[in-house]
Amino acid sequence: MKRERLWRRGIASVAIMVVLLTLGSGLVMGAGRLTVSYNPMPLNVPSVVMKEKGLLEEAVADLGLEVEYKAFLAGYQMTEAMAAGELDIAAVMGGTSTITSYAGGREIQIFAAYGQSPAGFALVTKSDSPLAAVEDLTGKTVGVPVGTEAHFLLAKALEEAGLTLKDIQVANMLVPDAVTALMAGHVEAAVIVEPVLSRLQTQGKIAVLRDGVGLMPGLTVMTVRREVKEQKPEVVAAFLKAHVRSLQFMEEEPEATVELVAKETKLPPELIKQIMTKYTFSPYIGPDLLVGLEGTASFLQQVGVTKEAIDMEGLVDTTILDELEAR
Repeated sequence: MKRERLWRRGIASVAIMVVLLTLGSGLVMGAGRLTVSYNPMPLNVPSVVMKEKGLLEEAVADLGLEVEYKAFLAGYQMTEAMAAGELDIAAVMGGTSTITSYAGGREIQIFAAYGQSPAGFALVTKSDSPLAAVEDLTGKTVGVPVGTEAHFLLAKALEEAGLTLKDIQVANMLVPDAVTALMAGHVEAAVIVEPVLSRLQTQGKIAVLRDGVGLMPGLTVMTVRREVKEQKPEVVAAFLKAHVRSLQFMEEEPEATVELVAKETKLPPELIKQIMTKYTFSPYIGPDLLVGLEGTASFLQQVGVTKEAIDMEGLVDTTILDELEAR
């Protein structure tokens, strides 16, 4: 089966960590610039640590590369930048954005997972709303960005409740706009994400009808411009080395990590600690994540965001991890 082949290709062990952390400096390329996306929110802690501690700069120094970080507001902007040769690695992208862009012909590949946060997504209503369960949404309007992880959660929550997207009115809007519309009473419910989710919960302004736990992977991935991966795989290996060092720092220095994130995001430390419990950061793509990606791809085709089935073997390629493991 394709899934089994992908799983074998994506299996990683402790040996990979050892290889990554001992990656030598024999990989040499001409002087140049490595351009990487940087988005600290919703709460991309490894990215914050990598940037603030200069870990990527250290990892690529022997390759003669300088690092340039670029911020993007949406996944499609990253893939457009990749298509234009203006971005090499998207450090963190949503699974839906990646699949949609790949289906649209963008030459990108997933080379590792970034993290999972199904609890970081939730279908909510106002705290004083008469709606008490997902079943109560029949005929109601829900604000959600169509073709995203949030949209996927909405569909799965409705399915669990014996409903479909046809049983509600979908208002296509970005998450910040959905929150505004919900608070103003223009929609009865919305799908929102962290850190807004925890902030509004703490303030007692929303009631959660269903979060993503058990319904969706809440997966973010690392993607690379195919040309970079094929012509300079050592760059991807160096990036993974820096990422693993970020994860180690987070484990060994939890308080320092919170301080870095608080400084960068301007969020209160206690709120950061609360949100971080909802995240699992790991670069490995096992069978459960492959199933999740396949389910997301099927959903996007079902709602018409993509037209054809996705070639998962072409999209997901963890051979660099495999090669590092074999050394």
